[in-house]
Amino acid sequence: MLVSLELSALYILENTPGLIPAAGGAKPLFLVAAAMSLTSDEVAAATVYGAVCGALTDLESGGVGFFAVTLALLCYFQSTLLHTSFRRNLPSVWLLSLGAAAAVFSADFILRLFFGTAMWQRCLIRAALTYLAFLPLSVINFRRTDDEN
Repeated sequence: MLVSLELSALYILENTPGLIPAAGGAKPLFLVAAAMSLTSDEVAAATVYGAVCGALTDLESGGVGFFAVTLALLCYFQSTLLHTSFRRNLPSVWLLSLGAAAAVFSADFILRLFFGTAMWQRCLIRAALTYLAFLPLSVINFRRTDDEN
């Protein structure tokens, strides 16, 4: 319930015109940051969060499922790595999310380059702002289980 309220608030915050000023013509994608910050949950839940956040981002941008598929896959892999290969702590989440952010925004840039709408400065600024928004969200959304130290 709290996650759905958080995602709704971030969707409204991201899509209200004039509420968040554009820096260099780009705004952060709060829902992408939220999807990456929710990967400390179980793998299935993280995948669903990624798909929902991606679908809402696609809905806002008029896309056709790019963010939904990309975020679902990245959240699945990030959550799997967090539960199998890495320690589940904030530095691990931050490191894996930096890689995930680089992957999603690189793929977005390549897709925009293919359609002729790419501006590398705007894509770089958007990626940096989104990662900066991710840092406080990851602290809020990080969950430890009782059996972890």
